[in-house]
Amino acid sequence: MWLLIGLAHHQTKPEDLALNRLNSVISSSVKVKPGTYVLGDFTGKGALQIDADDVVVDFQGATLQSPAALTGRMETFNGIGISVNGHKNVTIRRAHIHGFQYNIKALSAEGIRIEDCELGQSRSQKLSEKGSPISTWLDLRGFETWRTYGAGLWLENCQKPIVKGVRATESQNGLIMVRSQFGKISGCDFSFNSGWGIALCRSSDNIIAWNHADFVNRPWAGGWGGDSAGMVATTQSHRNIWAFNSFTHSGDGFFLTAKEYGFDSKNVFVTNGGSSGNWVLRNDGSWSTANAFESTFSTKNVFYRNQANDSNYGFWLGYSKGSIVDGNEVKGSHQDGIATEQGSGNVYVANVVEDTGVTAIHLWSGDDPRLKQVPSSDNYVLRNRVVKAKAGLELKNSIKTTVQDNAFLDAPVPKEIVQTHGLGKDDLVVPRKDEVMALKPKGYRMYRTLDLPKGWDWLSAGDYGMRDYRKMLVPWTMKDQRTLRLYVRPALVQKVDLPNWMEVFIQGNQPNEWLVSPKAGSDKIGETRHFHFPVIGKNGTQEWVTGDVQDLWWDIKWFAWFDRSHDAYRDHAKWEALFGGKPLKEEVLPDLPVITGYQAPEPGLPSDHYALRATTDIQLDAGRYRFRTVSDDGIQVFVDGKTVVSNWTHHGATDDQGAIRLSKGIHHIEVRYCQEDGGAALSVHWSRIGD
Repeated sequence: MWLLIGLAHHQTKPEDLALNRLNSVISSSVKVKPGTYVLGDFTGKGALQIDADDVVVDFQGATLQSPAALTGRMETFNGIGISVNGHKNVTIRRAHIHGFQYNIKALSAEGIRIEDCELGQSRSQKLSEKGSPISTWLDLRGFETWRTYGAGLWLENCQKPIVKGVRATESQNGLIMVRSQFGKISGCDFSFNSGWGIALCRSSDNIIAWNHADFVNRPWAGGWGGDSAGMVATTQSHRNIWAFNSFTHSGDGFFLTAKEYGFDSKNVFVTNGGSSGNWVLRNDGSWSTANAFESTFSTKNVFYRNQANDSNYGFWLGYSKGSIVDGNEVKGSHQDGIATEQGSGNVYVANVVEDTGVTAIHLWSGDDPRLKQVPSSDNYVLRNRVVKAKAGLELKNSIKTTVQDNAFLDAPVPKEIVQTHGLGKDDLVVPRKDEVMALKPKGYRMYRTLDLPKGWDWLSAGDYGMRDYRKMLVPWTMKDQRTLRLYVRPALVQKVDLPNWMEVFIQGNQPNEWLVSPKAGSDKIGETRHFHFPVIGKNGTQEWVTGDVQDLWWDIKWFAWFDRSHDAYRDHAKWEALFGGKPLKEEVLPDLPVITGYQAPEPGLPSDHYALRATTDIQLDAGRYRFRTVSDDGIQVFVDGKTVVSNWTHHGATDDQGAIRLSKGIHHIEVRYCQEDGGAALSVHWSRIGD
């Protein structure tokens, strides 16, 4: 049965339409009566279909949701909320659409406008199961895989689309654009997702400006990333302008790349589908767990006056050619500030690079002879200001590099690198500047300027998306198994009414941050304790903070390997002797340490070939328990001396699990872990799965 809305004389009150069919076709402008409509898409053509040109559909805040939305199982969401196929100049305004694979999907819809819509809760991969993270790597370059994902808004083959004031959060993907050109995306919020905020594939000449895609991240290998990104451009996405966007706290803040790359059967290096000529200016990609800005296998892209602070890497430009990195702020990088492997003809000019963990500016070529096809050559390092780094500039197997008029302060540079002097100037002319500035929404602010939590410590995932702190009177998350992290804003909060068995034991790393745990001297050691306490706002509002802490401590002992070869894994007797001997370091922690690889896990320890033995006692109810680990490299978990998980091998980030039936009472848990070299990961979770 179809509901056909035709000319005005067929509908006496088009401004007050009540949706009441499973499939509806709209062929003239209407207003939807405010309310909530539960409609399924059982044909794949859309629960609501717009089937004419020059149509305006104003939802006036009404909600359209699928029956599946009521289950909350976002991985099962199917169908399309509103579909537009082959029609021009369609406008969808003030709609709230939830619970579909694509809440809005438009195909070949020239001039489509999506304004002031709420499009969250689209299909999403599951991120955790009973508190245990699920590590799933996204397929950034596999476009057919993209079609299996969900999105708040999917635009394909759309010319001149306008997306303004749209919100699609706490799902997997916000906006996906495929083969869509000359669009303008502004004033949107695609934050707190687990995949991509905005992703472009074969889409060119668009302006993406003044948007938020903050906290777009996902658990991966005991850490964060999994190729999630605030904003993505891949596979021949050319000449786009990305300006004044905030994509902080993401896996990558901004990720630009090609479809395919590598050596062919004749050992010739080939690249297919690079993205070139993009301008990326005045964005903020800070606090990204991988790279604030990544641009790989592409040419002639410009990165101008962005912020790339407090990330693992500020800029990563592997295999880039002819690109410009100009006037950016790169502070507090955990690894390198600006890193480029196999790059040529690139210009790094007038950047401020400070407080870098390893190398401020690092250009190199690998040792594989085949890489001479894509050498690190003909690059320019000009007028940068580098302050405090283990190395100010490192050039490995790089040739014909011009180093000119840089300032290196407390940032050593090898003597063989000789600087020259010149009269360089910054003469970049930003394209389409007036168009970009005309899109600025009233009151727009970058996330970093808001009184909200900041930093990696605040990354926290729910079952499907990232935790959105903007909805909370007192933002909070777990620091570790026994400690809460609260963000208490005096201007908004009147009282935090902690239970009498908890206390604020220390201030956090930023203003307004509290750390809360069970009081010292607790007689509940090893128990899981439930908390449920109110926070009261100065305007009288009240919210509740609810969850569980495990009142336990881990005894951690660190060791160096007895043998630095792969064969060491098989020598079980020597491992037993090692773990029973004198450690390099011993400490007591409320949780297992965070291990990220490529560096010492703690001061005084080696950066590779180390191991740990961690033990604790915990009070558990009777039942069957699953222990789940993510490790890189070897892992073993014992409960009361019985092996539950064992993968004592050299491997990349790997998910292992085992189950055991336990009686009610105190149980002894022992974790053994070893890290050989390179990447590293360690996480251990357990949950009750049955009687």
